[in-house]
Amino acid sequence: MEYRWPRPGISPGRGFPFMASPLSIRVTNTLTGKKEPLETLVPGRLTLYSCGPTVYNLIHIGNLRAAMVADLFFRFFRRAGYAVTFVRNYTDVDDKIINRARQEGISSEDLARKYIVEVERDYAMSGCLEPTHKTTVTTHMPEIISMIEKIIANGHAYVVDGEVFFSVSSFPTYGRLSRKNIDELEVGARVELNERKRSGLDFSLWKPAKAGEPSWDSPWGKGRPGWHIECSAMASKWLGDRIDVHHGGEDLIFPHHENEIAQSECASGCNPFVKYWLHSAFLTLSKEKMSKSVGNVFLARDFLGQYGGEVARALLLSAHYRTILDFGEESIEQALTALQRIYEAKFKASELLKSRRAVPDLRAESLWGEFVQDCEKTRRALDEAMCNDFNTPEVFASLFQLIREFNRVSAEPLAAATPAATLGAQAFIGLLEQDLGEITGLGRLDASKALSDLSRIRASRAGSQITSEQVEKLLAERIEARKAKNFARADEIRKELDSQGVVIKDGPQGTTWEYR
Repeated sequence: MEYRWPRPGISPGRGFPFMASPLSIRVTNTLTGKKEPLETLVPGRLTLYSCGPTVYNLIHIGNLRAAMVADLFFRFFRRAGYAVTFVRNYTDVDDKIINRARQEGISSEDLARKYIVEVERDYAMSGCLEPTHKTTVTTHMPEIISMIEKIIANGHAYVVDGEVFFSVSSFPTYGRLSRKNIDELEVGARVELNERKRSGLDFSLWKPAKAGEPSWDSPWGKGRPGWHIECSAMASKWLGDRIDVHHGGEDLIFPHHENEIAQSECASGCNPFVKYWLHSAFLTLSKEKMSKSVGNVFLARDFLGQYGGEVARALLLSAHYRTILDFGEESIEQALTALQRIYEAKFKASELLKSRRAVPDLRAESLWGEFVQDCEKTRRALDEAMCNDFNTPEVFASLFQLIREFNRVSAEPLAAATPAATLGAQAFIGLLEQDLGEITGLGRLDASKALSDLSRIRASRAGSQITSEQVEKLLAERIEARKAKNFARADEIRKELDSQGVVIKDGPQGTTWEYR
């Protein structure tokens, strides 16, 4: 059983070409510490599991980055030609959920359901595609109990007073993902002290029920699962005992993912449980890791409400997924500037498609012909960058190089009025919508609306009270004043706009403006 929520937008499998032979992708595998060629267990098919949030509160922008990275993988694996089965889970039973439910005076089940809906809203607002399956712990109790029974039967777990512990010493390769030494871990600070355990490293697979907490029947008495076993059971249920790619934040490497490996391989006897482990880096706030427990969080809902999904994607995908990204005014401004460049160029290309065509100009025809070839080269460059461990900074670098070339060609005398301009504009818009859009989810909006939204956002950031409609009205008046040689009034309008945080730029193609 699984949850499915209807959601508007792009559905999986729509608009993504399936190729006879998938592109050659290289990924940095945490398990080996090396960049390796991606070779799936079944040719042409790929299984992907990503650890989702524990739903006791709204997610913060760092949680959203992890979800967006998983979405990036999903998008590109499909673009590369794989038939992808993508599972993302929700942890809907946990100490944090129980404690928060008590604070709110509702059941933990109702609290989890409430926040699953809220997280789904954030994912929808940020443009994340629907996974193949969205799973919850509470709907997989039979699978969890069955897996624990197998682990016990295979001699890797033991029962003490209704609690089931995994025996770490029974799994000799424990620590290979995190590269931690078992002897050092025994006395490490993260070891949970429990007198009933045979070893300080052993961890709970099943916990006895406590009064007032949700519980389920099991062979060991009423209780609920430990945190780690849930992902092992859900991954096995939907993807099999061996899967291709497992994603999560780098903070999950130990102990969560380390324990997943031990549980899964001891239950099934299959080795390895996961072929490629991909981990995304933290999002920091003023160089400090963003964490609900620390309290330095910026909620995704607040950011999406103020800036929208496109800005969130431009910001969170601007850095390589394995690189720490510092969230702040500088990174937000960079994202706004990037989107401004993309949609200004798209708007210009859209206007080219509307303009009337003059007599062909041989030089202009040649320029646009070369530009169409540049679009094809850029398309290949985007795929090559993504094939190199999802190098999104290189994706944006290639895109902006093409935008510079587009601006140069479209500014040439007579170039905009030649029939070949149509082909160039079509090729450019196609690259934005079909290629950049498929890979990153960016560039597909109507250019006029996107630029209007960006103007509104910049006005809000600048504290300006003047609207984009008012700016356009004043600029139209300024144009008429200059035509009438009333330069005094034109200067007054410029100064008035400047006082409102609006910068005017006069150029060969006309007057443009932006909020300072």
